[in-house]
Amino acid sequence: MRTRSMRQTLLAVMAGGSVLLAVAACDDDDEPITGGSVTYRSTMNGANERPTPNSSAATGTATYTLTGNTLSYTVSVNGLTAPASGAHIHVGNGTQVGAIVFPFTYAAVSTGTVATGSINLTGSIIAGGISGDSLRVLLNNGNAYTNVHTATYPDGEIRGQIVRQ
Repeated sequence: MRTRSMRQTLLAVMAGGSVLLAVAACDDDDEPITGGSVTYRSTMNGANERPTPNSSAATGTATYTLTGNTLSYTVSVNGLTAPASGAHIHVGNGTQVGAIVFPFTYAAVSTGTVATGSINLTGSIIAGGISGDSLRVLLNNGNAYTNVHTATYPDGEIRGQIVRQ
């Protein structure tokens, strides 16, 4: 009887789809980078938006460079229907809508650089309390995306998976 109860508890936790469980299930690509850097890129458009793709003609690119425990980023857009009203890294694969992992300080532009800066991955970095190591795992396994929001598309005008290059 106890085994059945534990099994039911485990299944309930798994069904919950928590970020922590998803991160724990990732492979071991979370090792610190030593002696170099790794580049990640996100190519954004309206067709990538989830749960409903949109017909925005806007495009964008986010480039991330991981050197040691510092993740530098630049997010650029072209032709948003309105100035950016938010920009974030979210957890999730290409079919999911996920929680915000890191909110960028952004510029309200329709074309140009929306955000640039760096994230120190040595501690807890996110509003949800995710660690820098967990973000590294998400990036290395393709389980994070960049999203730029506007007043026209408050849930996101353009989106793109973050892919290790």
